[in-house]
Amino acid sequence: MAIPFYLVLSFRNSKMNLKSNTYEQFLNSAQNAPTTFLNEKAEAIIENFRPAKQTISHYAPITFLLDYSTKKYIYVNESCFDLLGYTANYFLETGLEEYLSKWHPADFEIISTKIFPDSMAFLKTINAEQYNDYIFSYNYRMKNARDEYVTVLQRFSYIPGLVSENPSGVIGVVFDITHFKNDKSIVHTIERTENHNGRVNELVFKKVHPVYEITRTQFLSKRELEILKFISKGLSSKQVAGEMSLSINTVNNHRKNMLSKIGCKSSSELTNYAIKRGLLL
Repeated sequence: MAIPFYLVLSFRNSKMNLKSNTYEQFLNSAQNAPTTFLNEKAEAIIENFRPAKQTISHYAPITFLLDYSTKKYIYVNESCFDLLGYTANYFLETGLEEYLSKWHPADFEIISTKIFPDSMAFLKTINAEQYNDYIFSYNYRMKNARDEYVTVLQRFSYIPGLVSENPSGVIGVVFDITHFKNDKSIVHTIERTENHNGRVNELVFKKVHPVYEITRTQFLSKRELEILKFISKGLSSKQVAGEMSLSINTVNNHRKNMLSKIGCKSSSELTNYAIKRGLLL
């Protein structure tokens, strides 16, 4: 399935210098970028992306346009309700973090630490004006409004920024493939679209990632989780030590170990990671 969106813009021709190692790190850095042009161009992007023939929403995939700098969806079509049980306005109002919180933790970890870096590495090999020639795809599990996991396939193209070396957002579709996917592996593909009397997709990259239910968060000890709960409430190491009758050095060592295990750079990043995965309940 081709994802054509044609923008009359002046793109950078230089190769990108992407330093983020995970999806979470990228999203944090993208928020510091200048406001993107996506809001101004949203209508044109969506109109070019939309299929020529409208499909009854019950059978249609979810179409979305995401702005990385705000972590907000600029557009989500109403078929979102048929697939997930949430209205389009729900995700438009809450944003990307709410959507990511519904992903299966094991799937999110694979996508953030393995698939996203591979995608960014591939983007370094092409120029910005080539972005709409490539479709990135992967599957993952997420909870619907009934608190049940469904398996979805996400297919999208990156949208380059005018100033930042990072992509400014993505436009794509999400399909329900629950009844067609029996294993837990995640398939990551990149396709190039070419016009040969009609668009043809050529597979240029494919990697299959087995998913194991053991994630990094499960390596946190009971004591570490107890300390993390106090840290999330804004307590200093000294205060945590007093609450738990521990030495400050012991608390600081646990804090350093947690940062290392989860791969976070700060206590606030660690807390956000834990909150999104329900570790502090």
